[in-house]
Amino acid sequence: MYPLIGITCNYDETTNRYTIGEDYVQAIQAAGGLPLLIPYLNDEHTGHILARLDGLLLSGGGDIDPFFFGEEPWPVNGYIDPLRDMFEIRLAGLALKLGIPILGICRGMQVLNVAAGGSVCQDISLNINRPLQHMQQAPRWYPTHHINIIRGTRLQRILNQDNIRVNSFHHQIIDKLGQNMLVSAFAGDKVPEAIEGEGDKNFILGVQFHPENMYGKYSFILSIFIAFIEACRHYLSSKNYA
Repeated sequence: MYPLIGITCNYDETTNRYTIGEDYVQAIQAAGGLPLLIPYLNDEHTGHILARLDGLLLSGGGDIDPFFFGEEPWPVNGYIDPLRDMFEIRLAGLALKLGIPILGICRGMQVLNVAAGGSVCQDISLNINRPLQHMQQAPRWYPTHHINIIRGTRLQRILNQDNIRVNSFHHQIIDKLGQNMLVSAFAGDKVPEAIEGEGDKNFILGVQFHPENMYGKYSFILSIFIAFIEACRHYLSSKNYA
């Protein structure tokens, strides 16, 4: 049976449309999952949708409103979507409590961290001396800088590599880590490039890059989605036997 994977979406207020890059959908399908796009839902519906999902993919997008991690906005903070923020942080927080496998990509990694009680640095250049270019001027599939993966972490076991090149489309980064989270990869300028949940019980992984754009040309990157779907399949199996 294919595990059902919920994927969060952007919302365009000017056209009243939910949007998502097709690469997210294709990556989930390529790894053996069944993708389901999730619109913004009210509080009372969050638990109902999670009860039907076997995994949650928090997709990329704009900046998170710093209100949700206890800060005032810096001048460099970008456009915010408060309804998306409220929904995704609530959704991720409940998924963490329920033990549902989670994969967070770029903004999704930051949402995951905030949902776990952490925070976001609102701009790399105001926090790190001589940062690398993290908003690349190159095709989305093309990797532009290296990351160092910490040995023994879930990400290192998935990729079986200590150093890879990744793509990069962000100006904000993880600041204070959420509860029971650890950093599993850094860029050369010390920017956190991946976080994961402590221990091996639940699949909780966030990456600051965009593997959904890369896997078509760099096949080893698909391992991230395969590991996620395998965890979702195991979660589905545990539900069936509960």
